[in-house]
Amino acid sequence: MCHLHSQIRRVAPYFRTALLVGERGCGEEAVAQALYQLSPVSDHPFATLTPAEVESLFDLNNASDTLAAHGLLYLPRPESLPRTAQIALLRLVRKRGPHTPRIVAFAEHSLRPLVSSGGFSAELADSLGSLRITIPPLRDRREDIPALLTLIVQNIATQSGIAPPQLAPDLLEAATKHPWYGNLMQLHSVAEGLMERAANLVLHAPDLQAVLDATPQSPPRDRRAIRMMRLDDVIQEHIRAVLFACNGNKLRTAEVLGISRSTLYRMLDNPPQQALESISPTNLGMTG
Repeated sequence: MCHLHSQIRRVAPYFRTALLVGERGCGEEAVAQALYQLSPVSDHPFATLTPAEVESLFDLNNASDTLAAHGLLYLPRPESLPRTAQIALLRLVRKRGPHTPRIVAFAEHSLRPLVSSGGFSAELADSLGSLRITIPPLRDRREDIPALLTLIVQNIATQSGIAPPQLAPDLLEAATKHPWYGNLMQLHSVAEGLMERAANLVLHAPDLQAVLDATPQSPPRDRRAIRMMRLDDVIQEHIRAVLFACNGNKLRTAEVLGISRSTLYRMLDNPPQQALESISPTNLGMTG
């Protein structure tokens, strides 16, 4: 975290675009806010653009002019940006001037795979990725967990107008050992759960465990653990799923898949025999 803070202070006065990379809920918006506060455009508005807001904003003809009035644009889901939005953002990136808005995006992984699939502008991906800031997950900075949990509990208590409970050392030790796959979002949720048990002036490790059991968090999916399948098998699996959803109606299945019925028949006639049998309307108990 000291390295992260140092990087933010070093680049904030000068950066134009940045890509934050890490697990969701690891403090990405706080990093964007820190970059904004230390930048020369901090006297202009900070705007978080959700996918829905992006869609409505970029329906405007003067989208670029509207965005230019901001100090920093934070994009928590750049993979959802439509092409029109990417074009408008590129116009801003190409502009030069003392008050040109900074653009910060957050992604769990690199944007380059989106470029390879044709869904994202290569120029915009390169511009955003020219400054990459990696945010560590909570489990990689366990020494921060006791102070963070205590601070969040105190803030919730202050907002509620009640005295905060004391978090016993055994509770803080247990919190330090927990993986916190949901990062700060999970930590905040657990803090709220602890406050519901605040009738006990001192909370212990069993209190923490009870709250964790009530709010489980699944570990992040390892992208390397992807099911390995041949492309033909992937196509056939998808056809089977659509055919089943259409109650075995091949005409409707072809419409959903966006292909002609004759093409569907050819695809059904040519896969391996096991795949053919598994999608047969007779085996599905349906008529074609």
